[in-house]
Amino acid sequence: MKYLIGGFLAGFIMTGCVSSGIGSMGGGEAYVYKGINFGYDRDAHFKKGVHDACRTADGYYTKNHTLFRGNESYRIGWEDGRLKCKGSK
Repeated sequence: MKYLIGGFLAGFIMTGCVSSGIGSMGGGEAYVYKGINFGYDRDAHFKKGVHDACRTADGYYTKNHTLFRGNESYRIGWEDGRLKCKGSK
């Protein structure tokens, strides 16, 4: 019985990890830009940050410094976009 419960819990935990790693638990739509999946349920500021960062990665420095300093969603989108778009031309 002890092994049955342990196996069940391990399976439950692993399933939860896989689901949350995919990012589909929110049930929203995926935000894909330039063929790169940036996650689910992204707001307009995040998307703007990704767009600006990907332009930067393409050699056209683009960043809204006011939003970068004052809007967490834009900043996270810009940083994520800069990392993921780098070298994806």
